[in-house]
Amino acid sequence: MNQAFTLVRSAQVEVKGIVNPQKKHEAEVTVFDPVTKQEFQHRFKPTSRVSKHLDIMEPKDLADRLTGGSFFFIGDEFVDFRDGHYNGFVHTDDAIKHFMDVLGYTTRSQLGHLHQRKRNKEDDSDIVLRKVWSDADIVVPGYQSGGEFNSQLSFVWNPFVKTINSAFDLVRLICENGAIGLTSFLNSRVPLLNRWEEHLDIASRQIQNKVSGIVVDRVQEMSKERASVADCLLLEQHAFDRMHSPGSRSQNEREKLMHLMAAVAPATHLAGVYKGDVFQNKNLAAQLPAHLSNFDAYNIATELRSHTQASSKSSDNALDKFANGIMFDRESNFKASAARLSTPKLSAFSDPERAFFGKMH
Repeated sequence: MNQAFTLVRSAQVEVKGIVNPQKKHEAEVTVFDPVTKQEFQHRFKPTSRVSKHLDIMEPKDLADRLTGGSFFFIGDEFVDFRDGHYNGFVHTDDAIKHFMDVLGYTTRSQLGHLHQRKRNKEDDSDIVLRKVWSDADIVVPGYQSGGEFNSQLSFVWNPFVKTINSAFDLVRLICENGAIGLTSFLNSRVPLLNRWEEHLDIASRQIQNKVSGIVVDRVQEMSKERASVADCLLLEQHAFDRMHSPGSRSQNEREKLMHLMAAVAPATHLAGVYKGDVFQNKNLAAQLPAHLSNFDAYNIATELRSHTQASSKSSDNALDKFANGIMFDRESNFKASAARLSTPKLSAFSDPERAFFGKMH
């Protein structure tokens, strides 16, 4: 792929409306650079907001909206744009060249299967303006397996954004499950001051140290905390939706989903503990401890996300948010209630050497 970049400013744009075999609109855009006289083409996916405009306006009207905007290309590949109504920030070509030299770009395929599957349905470019800046191994004491993680910190840039943002990935190494960091403390913004590369190093060390401490403490806490009945109901529904969604699934994947459904099913494991209406009432279920620990729930969520196919009702992003909520945002809901409630017996599945660490039989 050509390393050269072009930021077309005050672009002249033509739009051709195309109806694909699925009867969906696709916008084929031709972008003319008035300075270099170059011409670029890109066809937006039917799920993109650009193509969806063709549901409500003519191609010429869409072209009028896009004309005057800025379009960013690397080689001939479209990366990002702002339409003709945008009057916000845009980096200079010199600043963009500096970003390209220091941070560069990668592709979703090079980032690996976790990032490919996380790809937003509106993403129209395979190019990602980001670089993995540092990674660190995190080992939680007391866990022979299941307590090994790798944290990868990347920095993300964009010609239309003033700051450099961080992107954090936490991967459970035992079977390459991944949870993508989405919580606010991980999304640091590095201002572009003089010698900003040094600021990236400082930010990287600070975030890695903070994450390492949090993960070690939280994994140890999570193994002692109970997931809620509502957590188990939600995970069971994710597994059910993936099991019964259209499309082919391998026998191994179907067996994995059946195993996880059996392990998490609260109505099965807690039938002798709670009345049946608990499993129908989300508010009540959220207040009651289940038969699995928070660490079990985290591991099941990452197992589903990493090793089974997403469906229309069970997205990878939803499982990322669930796993990150348990790891980074949540305190046990049942500390105060433990004294007055008879806590269900911890499931036999809740064993770091068994069900949720790739040794599923």
